[in-house]
Amino acid sequence: MGSHLCQRFLNEGHQVICLDNLQTGSIRNITPFFDASGFRFIEHDICEPVSVAGRIDEIYNMACAASPGRYQADPIHTSRTCFQGALNLLELAKDKGARILLSSTSEIYGDPEVSLQSEEYRGSVNTCGPRACYDEGKRIAETLFWEFGAHQGVETRIARIFNTYGPNMDPEDGRVVSNFIVQALQDQDLTIYGTGEQTRSFCFVSDLVDGLVRLMASDEKMPVNLGNPGEFTMLELARKVAKMTRTRAGIVHKPLPQDDPRQRRPDISKAADVLGWAPEVALEQGLETTIDWYRERLSADREAVAQVGQ
Repeated sequence: MGSHLCQRFLNEGHQVICLDNLQTGSIRNITPFFDASGFRFIEHDICEPVSVAGRIDEIYNMACAASPGRYQADPIHTSRTCFQGALNLLELAKDKGARILLSSTSEIYGDPEVSLQSEEYRGSVNTCGPRACYDEGKRIAETLFWEFGAHQGVETRIARIFNTYGPNMDPEDGRVVSNFIVQALQDQDLTIYGTGEQTRSFCFVSDLVDGLVRLMASDEKMPVNLGNPGEFTMLELARKVAKMTRTRAGIVHKPLPQDDPRQRRPDISKAADVLGWAPEVALEQGLETTIDWYRERLSADREAVAQVGQ
C-alpha cells in the first residue's frame, strides 16, 4: 500500500518522503520513483526516534508486518512497531503540526462474534495467542492516536483496513491472495487452512488508497472501516484463482492456525456517509490485474536467476 500511496502523491505533484526499514517492504517497488524530483527515501525503523528536517503536512503510518507469518517471526518487534513506532510518529506530527493517519486493521475485531463488523463493535481478541502481538498492538496504537488527538492537539485519523490485495505484494508475503496466485501460476496445489469455509472480504489496493486519502482529508477523528463488503469463503477464492490462472493444480487442506478468524466482513456505512467512499473494483477485475502482475514478476525473477547461473 505504501508504494501505491507514493505513486498517487507523486502523480499529484506532492513532495514525498518514504521512510521504511524494509522489513517487509521491497526497494524494487519504489525504485521507479528515485528519479522523481519530489521523492526522498530514508531507510529507518520507526521503533527508533524519528527526525526529519523541513516541513511535513501529512504522515501516513503504514508501518508493521501484516501477514501472520511475518509479524509472528518477531512478535516483540511487532508490538514495539505498533506502540513505540506509533508514539514516535505522533511526536513527530506534534512537532511539525502535521495531520497523521494510522493504518489500523480489521484484526482489532479478533475472531468476531457479529457480522457485519461496525466501528462500534469492540472485538473478541485473545491477548495471549500467536496473533496478539499484531491485534493488540494495533489496538494500543489506536489508543495512542486517540489520546494525542483528544489531549495533545494533534489532528489524528484512524483507518481500520480489511484484507487488501493488488500489485506490488511480495510473492512470499504469506497471505491468502498472494499464496493462491503464486501457487496457481507455478502449478502447485493451493493451500487452504481448515475447511475453507472461513470468509474474508477483499479490497483492491486502488480503492483502499482512495479511502485513505479521503479519510486524511476529512474531519473524522474516530476509526473508520475501509474494505470491500463482498464476502467470499477461502474455497470460493481458491476456485476463482484456479479458474482464472488455468492451473493444473488442485487444493490441499492443512490445519487451521490458532485464533484464525472465522469471518471478516466490514460495515462500511460510516465510510460512505462521512467520506462518500465505496470500493469500485470487483474481485474478478482486481484479481485479473494482480494475476498479470504476478505472472510478470515471477517471470522476471526466473530470468534473473538464470542470468546469475550463466
